[in-house]
Amino acid sequence: MISILDLRFLVFSLVFSFSLHAQVRIEGRVMSANDSLPIPGASVYFDGTSIGVSSGDDGLFSINTENKISSPLIIAALGYRTRILPNEMEKAQSGIIYLEETQESLGEVHLETDPWSSQKKLDIFRWEFLGNDRAALQCQIKNEEALDLRYIPSTQTLIAFSYEPLKIINRYLGYEITYNLTDFKAEFSTASGLRLTTMVYYEGYSFFKELRKKPSARFLSNREKAFKGSSLHFMRSLASQQLVENNFRIFYKSYEVLPYSYFRLNPGNDLVEVELLGEKIILVYEPLVQSVIQADGKFYIDKYGNYTPPQNVLFSGEMSKSRVAQMLPLNYNI
Repeated sequence: MISILDLRFLVFSLVFSFSLHAQVRIEGRVMSANDSLPIPGASVYFDGTSIGVSSGDDGLFSINTENKISSPLIIAALGYRTRILPNEMEKAQSGIIYLEETQESLGEVHLETDPWSSQKKLDIFRWEFLGNDRAALQCQIKNEEALDLRYIPSTQTLIAFSYEPLKIINRYLGYEITYNLTDFKAEFSTASGLRLTTMVYYEGYSFFKELRKKPSARFLSNREKAFKGSSLHFMRSLASQQLVENNFRIFYKSYEVLPYSYFRLNPGNDLVEVELLGEKIILVYEPLVQSVIQADGKFYIDKYGNYTPPQNVLFSGEMSKSRVAQMLPLNYNI
């Protein structure tokens, strides 16, 4: 999930066509803003899904989807600034997307001496980004050399930047994930000589590709385990008003309440508007798995369980412990 930045100065437009069976075709051409030459091999995908393609030698691409998706469209190419296209299909008229060349890094912004070794920072990044469970042990970042990691002693904070999209092989869920890391921060505190993690925040754009043409039974089983009780499972259940059917129970101030008494739902054509009617709502999946949801204002859920704006929603408890190793594409099982 990502926060969408100000895109008023983005030069882009796409061609969209709709079939009688609600299929949406998105076509366009990716070109360099520097010399107007086509950019081959650019990744074009809906954030957080397995729906996407690469541009051809002429920069052209075409994506077919069965349903409208609220996730932004991401256009990324090595050596160019990633573009984020908000999902405003009806406003698009032509088909050229210009990418600007870029050179980004953490640079010399922080003048403090970094006392941590490269290996220590990398180990901690893996632990906080991929996770520390069985799934994480079966994940590998193929291009760790693309990471720029820095520890800031005065704030006990580890920050990270990636020079190129991270290539993650997940042999637990059976995906190859392309992850455009835009922000990573892990904050720590020290008590009795022990380092404790107090906050982890990361943000980026992800694209999922099957490791095999036909996923194995083990992959399918692990995906179902990762899905059950997840924030994705909850959001889909809330939007479709199937919390009870999907084994979610709702508590407020330690008391169980009716499933929708603290959620105001306003279904629309493509999105469900949600407003929380309490500050902290406790979510219990099946007998023991407990999480808490908070929201700063209204948010919206699409058919896939994607919610926007993501910065308006905060999970704590079990749902917040899930990391990239347990992450599924938004179109999982759709």
